[in-house]
Amino acid sequence: MAGGPTAENADVALVREHEAVILRTRDRLQFREIAEQLGCDVKNAHQAWKRGVARLAKEAAEAHGEYVGQQLATVHEVINGLMPRVRSGDAKAAEALIRALDHEAKLLGLYAPVKHNVQVTDEMTARVKALADEIAQLEDA
Repeated sequence: MAGGPTAENADVALVREHEAVILRTRDRLQFREIAEQLGCDVKNAHQAWKRGVARLAKEAAEAHGEYVGQQLATVHEVINGLMPRVRSGDAKAAEALIRALDHEAKLLGLYAPVKHNVQVTDEMTARVKALADEIAQLEDA
């Protein structure tokens, strides 16, 4: 008989993964202690924990994606509803449209932080130290 795990073995593996994650995260047990509780060796306890954490991460990512999708659908409904009023010159609708577009851009990650390469020179460091010394003298006076 060739093939993957049986349904029963897959269910046992899922239960083991779930228990390993709970024992590690909630109860803060070491893998040796988890292995004792699960009735397996340390390597299998660790593997069950890794699979369980990976499964939870995948489920969280899927749930996040679904939530973002729902939010985007709502924003699009708002935008579509506002457009006729904006075209007719409604200033309040235009402001609401801008807020909706801003929310959409945030959901899509269009406002990613800008990275700056900053280099501090010895001259700058000396100037900062001199200013700090001046401030200290003022406070002492």
